[in-house]
Amino acid sequence: MKRIFGMAIIAITFLVGSTAYAYSEEPLNEERVPFEKMYFEYGYKSVEDALGECNSHFKRKIKLPFKLPPIPFTHHLARCNQHGDVNDQFEIEYLNEFQGSNNNHYMIRVNPAQHKLHKFPSKRDTIRAYKLLNGEVAVYGTTPTIRDRPPLFNVLIFEMDGWQYILSIDKRVEDKVTADVLLEIANSIR
Repeated sequence: MKRIFGMAIIAITFLVGSTAYAYSEEPLNEERVPFEKMYFEYGYKSVEDALGECNSHFKRKIKLPFKLPPIPFTHHLARCNQHGDVNDQFEIEYLNEFQGSNNNHYMIRVNPAQHKLHKFPSKRDTIRAYKLLNGEVAVYGTTPTIRDRPPLFNVLIFEMDGWQYILSIDKRVEDKVTADVLLEIANSIR
């Protein structure tokens, strides 16, 4: 009798347990939308493809940093913006789809120096100026404050080899990616 009762409890536990694992709130016929789908819709592609496109468009080579911020990324996508005017630029987005609100968001923007951004960051958003190993000055600051909302990104802006570089990192990781880290990244461009 004890043996039958014990087997019955094991069978009920197995059935209840398997039923709990089989339940899903998502319909079975819907597929998960890839994280990068939206980026592809906006013209992003592999870094290599976009870089090649921009090198051809600008008729000169864009050099990229060898270093990355010391935080994990799951994706790196790029695009070559070609509007035929001063807004032409190369951009890379480094993202982590598993960070809750995407705190791990790092960007590199590269414009021809003759079309550099002059008013960014403003004097009130500038934190400090640094000297790079090549002697160029790099300005560290924050993105502009809009309608009393706090800045979203810390940025390092500098020129090198006829290009203006803008390295941007989400402010929510500024304890891990400091100005010194961005300077190391800038100095890794060869």
